[in-house]
Amino acid sequence: ILGFATRYFVIKLSASILSLNKVYLTLIGIILLSTFITLYMYMPKNIISYGDFKYLAVIYVIFIITIAILIVTVSFSIIREIQYKRNMKEIENYYKYTLQIEKINNDMRKFRHDYVNILTTMSDYIRENDMAGLRSYFNDEILPMQDSMQMNTVKINGTENLRVREIKGLLTTKILQAQEKNISISIEVPEPIEKINMPIIDLSRVIGIILDNAIEASESITEDALIRVAFIKNSDISVTFIVMNKCEDDIPRVHTLFQENFSTKRGNRGLGLFTLKEITDSNANVLLDTTIENGYFVQKVEILNSQS
Repeated sequence: ILGFATRYFVIKLSASILSLNKVYLTLIGIILLSTFITLYMYMPKNIISYGDFKYLAVIYVIFIITIAILIVTVSFSIIREIQYKRNMKEIENYYKYTLQIEKINNDMRKFRHDYVNILTTMSDYIRENDMAGLRSYFNDEILPMQDSMQMNTVKINGTENLRVREIKGLLTTKILQAQEKNISISIEVPEPIEKINMPIIDLSRVIGIILDNAIEASESITEDALIRVAFIKNSDISVTFIVMNKCEDDIPRVHTLFQENFSTKRGNRGLGLFTLKEITDSNANVLLDTTIENGYFVQKVEILNSQS
């Protein structure tokens, strides 16, 4: 019974986010090691009677079951807490998404309300046949307003074919973060994507790490920072997530970037790409390809629909 219970718990653990948490795994290892050492220390040194043996066996079983219940209770409590935080984050993402949509709609209403007045401001240029002044006014005042509204709309609408709710909320949040930092970002999802064959927690972490790194790298680009994101559906075979961002000329070699604790930034960082590689390696149907091409840092994550 203890063997089957342990096997069930290990299977559940390997499928949860705790399987990648080194602190948790280390703590569980210490508890189990301490348990076995305690049991070994209290083993009888001499031959005992059958009655004492039964009594000792009962004590051992009760002790092991108590430790197992404690571990399972703590583990599932941690999982519930992580799930709760993830749900709250998802709600926050959709709240930001809603606010952004409301802002765009308000801008459109204001524009529709004011466009007659805007056209009227050009009447004097036309009446006086001042085409040079009209051209200057149009380029300096009218076009920037149009470009700004069009850019904001494209950044949100690019995700319309992505129909995985959790990922769409995360992606929308990252788009808004890039927009707040004045970083140009384009989103391409040419075909509807209903499902991605990867645990949603792992997929969220992969997308979050890649986009966070792309945004941080783009902040240091002095001219025309650009991030390109795409979700490409390859028939029924796989889904490929691609992110390209401009990078500095002196960026280190790719294999160096994936080393644990290596970072091009100051502070307590450097685990992002190492963690990314750990997550992709732990999923047999996920392939990670990282390259530097023509001044762009390119990361491709292909998720196969089967593990074959």
